[in-house]
Amino acid sequence: METYRNFLAPAEHGIDLGTSDPAAELHRHGIVEVVDWSGESEPGQIVQFVARRLAVFGVEPGTIDAVHAAADATAESDLERGEHVPVVLRAIDEALGATDVALGELRRGDDAYWVGVMPRTEASVEAWGLDRPAQEFLYIIDCPCGGMNIWQLPTDSPQPDEGECNSCERELFEASGTPIAPMIVEPV
Repeated sequence: METYRNFLAPAEHGIDLGTSDPAAELHRHGIVEVVDWSGESEPGQIVQFVARRLAVFGVEPGTIDAVHAAADATAESDLERGEHVPVVLRAIDEALGATDVALGELRRGDDAYWVGVMPRTEASVEAWGLDRPAQEFLYIIDCPCGGMNIWQLPTDSPQPDEGECNSCERELFEASGTPIAPMIVEPV
């Protein structure tokens, strides 16, 4: 439970996290933001959330401006699907480097980033998932039919080399185990 409480600003300590899903409760109160691995649901989703949370934590406007500038600089990058979110999060975290707050991530075993702002402590270092070793990988193949096929496997498991599309039932691998379309590998 303490992990979840780390995301609360002092004025929020009265929020009841004793529910069956404290992470969802944090999200419901706007304390953590859920961002899909493939990208923001709308441009600026992450930086707008972080700016709101920085204001709640009483961070000076100059730092909020620096966070906006860092995120804006990443918008000019030519990135592949799935690369944008970690780049934005790292840029924002670097902009927060001299402050008393840091980004933190809740790991829920899904393919989304559950991101929040927390006081900079030992707990914030442990909660920052982008630089923490992955426990699992997502393997993604977009079938020519348009169907997205995903495997979530432990890092010590071999990558998939057989299977069919969930949408059209087409074989996604040649007999040799080579995928018929590019396979994206994402740490979870």
